[in-house]
Amino acid sequence: MNFETQMIIASNLRTLRISRQLTQAKVASFAGISRSLYAHYELGSRTQDAETLHTIAKAFEIDMDILFERDRDKFLSILASTPSTGSDTAMLVSIYKQLSPYSKGALMEKAFTLLEGDKERESRRRTFIGMDLK
Repeated sequence: MNFETQMIIASNLRTLRISRQLTQAKVASFAGISRSLYAHYELGSRTQDAETLHTIAKAFEIDMDILFERDRDKFLSILASTPSTGSDTAMLVSIYKQLSPYSKGALMEKAFTLLEGDKERESRRRTFIGMDLK
């Protein structure tokens, strides 16, 4: 597999995982691999093997070839049309399609920032709940 294809798959895996609000650990568990290996797949620093990609696609109820999709808009449209994607996701995809390339990049950066903030707040909440129980 060439490096460009590896990076496209990496980006699509990350987008797919985030769109379904899953952790890397959860997707890795679906695929029967370690979280650290899956993280390397998302970063594009390791070549994804066909069996693992097939298992991930099957878990998400998508065709494996979708993970190779180079056109970002088409990939997001496909995700929006899959059964486990809600109407909010479809609306976001529709808005995304109307944005300029610059705005699409800014939106993705903001989405990742928001996701990290949510994780941090959840971690603090869990810590707080644990303190209340003691």
